[in-house]
Amino acid sequence: MFLTGGTGLIGSHIAERLRARGDEVVALGREDADTSFLDQHRCTVVRGDVRDPHDELAVHMAGCDAVVHAAALVYGNESWPRVRAVNVEGTTHVLRAVYAARVPAVVHLSSVAVYGRTWGRVDEDTPIDSPLRPGDLYARSKREAEAAAHREANSTLGGVRLTILRLAAVYGERDRLVAPRVAALVRRSVVPVLGTGQNSLPIVYAGNAAAAVARCLERPAKRSVRTYDLGLDHPLTQEALLLGMARSLGTAPRFVHIPRGLVRGAVALGDSLGLSVPGTGDLSLSRFAGLVLDDNPYPSRRIRRELDWKPPFGHDEGLGRTVAWLRAGEGRPSLRE
Repeated sequence: MFLTGGTGLIGSHIAERLRARGDEVVALGREDADTSFLDQHRCTVVRGDVRDPHDELAVHMAGCDAVVHAAALVYGNESWPRVRAVNVEGTTHVLRAVYAARVPAVVHLSSVAVYGRTWGRVDEDTPIDSPLRPGDLYARSKREAEAAAHREANSTLGGVRLTILRLAAVYGERDRLVAPRVAALVRRSVVPVLGTGQNSLPIVYAGNAAAAVARCLERPAKRSVRTYDLGLDHPLTQEALLLGMARSLGTAPRFVHIPRGLVRGAVALGDSLGLSVPGTGDLSLSRFAGLVLDDNPYPSRRIRRELDWKPPFGHDEGLGRTVAWLRAGEGRPSLRE
């Protein structure tokens, strides 16, 4: 199996799971990437970049029975040309390489961000044409990447089976975006809870996301393209996330609830000023508030029904593993997966 993004959060969990079950993994790593985790799990590392010409990528894929495309630039302070080069053009290069190397199946990791702002529950049949905030480069790039994947599937891939997985927020060991921020928050003596805190969050443990990818590889799409949402593994409320992280860290902060209306008012003001969530660059305050205040809109039923996906890890274990990694001091700031 050929893997892009193996040095990132989700990709590293995919590599770990596939190696644990005995699969051979060929992982693409940039020249400057730290591949020690992949080396530790005896993956074959080849140096390159998804921005490389597709014929060069195809050489690395030769003989592989599947490709998992997990490489992406996530929310960060990046320019649109750079985000597009990696997330959109990189996807095109990978899929063209799949065709050139005659690989029969590919799993492309996308994001529920493609839905934009949601009202009520959504599923894989929900259109992804709602307006996006101009500065939401990640969501825009993921929409365009999916469009590129469909174009390649319709024009060149022929008999290749393409599975698209749209993931919600993901946390876990080697997480440099979600977990460090939550951990820093619950280390404070007073922690704000937005709204009631009883809403279910669209967040998935990385080990469960990897299990879903493995399931897609075991049961490739019967059609030329099949899409699955991955926005819910086990229900997790905002308050349960904060409490679970605090307990794993051994802290006991006091939680203070901020009324929902007050949060919405502050978010509206922030949006009018063009502000975004600190440290993320292009994650808008309104999208963040919607994810944190509202109930998880991504029930993710199709993947359970069609692939019999059963997420193996509960959030107590996921948070415990994540905190153990954070305590080991292995996190280094990076937004490239």
